[in-house]
Amino acid sequence: MKKKRLITQKTAPYFFCAPFLISFFLFLLYPMINMVYTSFHKLEGISKYRYVGMANYERLMTDTHIKAAICNSLGFTVGIIVVNVTLALFLAVLLNQKLTPCRNAFRTAIYIPALTSIIVAGIFFRLFFGSNTDTPLNTLMRFFGAGPKEWLYDTALTGIVALVFTSTWRWLGTNILYFLSALQTIPPELYDAAYVDGASAWQRFWHVTLPGVKPILIFVVTILTYGGLRMFGESYVLWPGSKTPGDIGLTIVLYIYRTAFGQFDMGYASAMSVALFVFLMILNALYIKFFRIGKKEG
Repeated sequence: MKKKRLITQKTAPYFFCAPFLISFFLFLLYPMINMVYTSFHKLEGISKYRYVGMANYERLMTDTHIKAAICNSLGFTVGIIVVNVTLALFLAVLLNQKLTPCRNAFRTAIYIPALTSIIVAGIFFRLFFGSNTDTPLNTLMRFFGAGPKEWLYDTALTGIVALVFTSTWRWLGTNILYFLSALQTIPPELYDAAYVDGASAWQRFWHVTLPGVKPILIFVVTILTYGGLRMFGESYVLWPGSKTPGDIGLTIVLYIYRTAFGQFDMGYASAMSVALFVFLMILNALYIKFFRIGKKEG
């Protein structure tokens, strides 16, 4: 009697998809459903939940810490978008020029920070922004005649600057490579035609380069927006133990982490997570509508 094969041409696709589907349900869908469920409850003890209705969401309206975290996260997000897009596009244009010396070596070197652990980078920048007079930044400020500062604990603005600086150092190289890949898809004939027509360097950049990199520009702005609003690693390592005096450096995800695992208030942390998720979905819809993603131009 011929044995029936378990894997056939019809069943093979299901076997190949099974690892992804199992991972999706276990590590994405189930945690999301549980997060929504927990947001309507209060954890009492280790595993006992008490239904509290909309109390956790109402608490969001009066919590001063979440307001500071939102302001810090929005400030950080705007900062990394402006700094990363401007610097990355400028440096990509330079590295795309044939006259730029050692451009291949620079293309390799600029990606090294992205391979560095956030823990290692965080320790370095925590020392860089340290309050001692001999730290690198205070030494530089003393050279210009300014006094030393506690950069990580001075004001909310200095905290945001430290976060933007650290994040830019890590991800600038990646964004440069994105723009480089886009620049190399622009036909050289377009630049030649613009030059023959008498277009200046700025006009060639504005009318040829920018339209050519628009899809990648939208992509970079999108990932920087999501990355900024869900940023956790930089703030966690710059302020050890999640201690942010005066809410300096406190971001939304860091506050969620501190609430969940520092105060063990899983219900309120879940409510903040749901609110952040809903906000990101609304922002995603606005991005799709504003940038006309998925629609043909013309």
